[in-house]
Amino acid sequence: MQPDTDDSGPITVEETLHGVRFGFRDSAWDIRFPPGWQAIRSDEDDLWCWAAADLLGRIRLRRCPRIELEVDVRNNGREVAQVEPPRVVLTPTGTQVPWFAGSAGEVLQTYGGRGVLWVQHRGSCVADAQGFELFAAPLLLRPGQGASALWRRTTVPPTSLIPEPAWLPWQRYLPMGEVLEVEHADAALTGDGLHILTTADGSHVTGEAGLHQLSFVDARGEAWVEVGWFAPLEELVGSPSALADADPNVAAWLLAGAVDAAVELDDLDVALAEALERPTAWGVLAGMRTATHTDLPVAAEVRQAARKVWESESDPGLRRLMITHGLLCGWEPQLVGEWLAAGADAMNELMAMGPQEMLASIGFGRITSSPTLQRGRAVALAEMWLSTRAESVMAAEWERAVDVTRRRLMCSLSSAPEPVDIAWLLAHSLLR
Repeated sequence: MQPDTDDSGPITVEETLHGVRFGFRDSAWDIRFPPGWQAIRSDEDDLWCWAAADLLGRIRLRRCPRIELEVDVRNNGREVAQVEPPRVVLTPTGTQVPWFAGSAGEVLQTYGGRGVLWVQHRGSCVADAQGFELFAAPLLLRPGQGASALWRRTTVPPTSLIPEPAWLPWQRYLPMGEVLEVEHADAALTGDGLHILTTADGSHVTGEAGLHQLSFVDARGEAWVEVGWFAPLEELVGSPSALADADPNVAAWLLAGAVDAAVELDDLDVALAEALERPTAWGVLAGMRTATHTDLPVAAEVRQAARKVWESESDPGLRRLMITHGLLCGWEPQLVGEWLAAGADAMNELMAMGPQEMLASIGFGRITSSPTLQRGRAVALAEMWLSTRAESVMAAEWERAVDVTRRRLMCSLSSAPEPVDIAWLLAHSLLR
């Protein structure tokens, strides 16, 4: 190990079997050459060299003025070489939001009240299971040709939204039917399943419900940007596929949430009766709304189920929904008052999380190449958290982050409905 210090703490450097592992407070970057490469001697500090036949690979750490990691591969032979690219196994110490998108790449990492942004300045990153490849595979190098990747690390405020690259569309997730306007001067746009119309200032893009990849091709190479379109929440709530796949309690809640629309009371009555046989918090929420918004005689059953569920429910988020919806509906004030007194500490702790914790729970609303979506619970609780904050410039930034995350989730739900996610979004929408 070779210790050193940068603006955010020590750096450790460890030579491994296939490369070099760099340890920072925010993450570990394990840069690896493919099997078959051999380490060779380097007389220069912070430079490690590897070779395979006529190929030379170098890993360089720059410490000042900004930390940079640079990886070069050069073909010193007389024939074209086709090789597997070096890769990075990335291990964060806190929250990580990666965007590996070809000629564009960023990794936002937060830990212990600090924030770090890694930005690709050269290379063509491609995500894999544990991190990313530094170049697109296979890496083709003509005689005498080299390829270079460079990532630069910058400390950033952990509770402010870091501006995204200026060429990205400001709003990438839109309601169905709206046009995505993309301003670009020298890029060609392509995308499977997308309709792209070139205009004087750029392009107009439309697509079906769901998430799509929009490709930008310019002098830097090809970069991929996720875009999408979503159906209205009321359409998601009433989706036959969502109701068909839902747990009986969740299905009852979705029907009860749409009771002011075109829901048949007979359907709601049947669904609620099934839910209350084995009630959960969703069934109780459905019962509250049914008891206060319809003439169905369910009050006694709902009250009995509610007492049982409250005692067994361990999720403070669902407990908060039960109290908040009970207050909003004017349902059983004495019972809700007992809940409020008993569950105040847990709910206050939920809403007392700091801005960094809230933002981390929704991926900071940043562009990402990760297929993992922040779920409906995280979005709904973040929106409830925002409602407890005073208006400010910073709060407006946080609201933008939550809105982007909610829109992305709704795009996904519009093509592949997930009943529980829809239930959480509905729960918060009825509190507005």
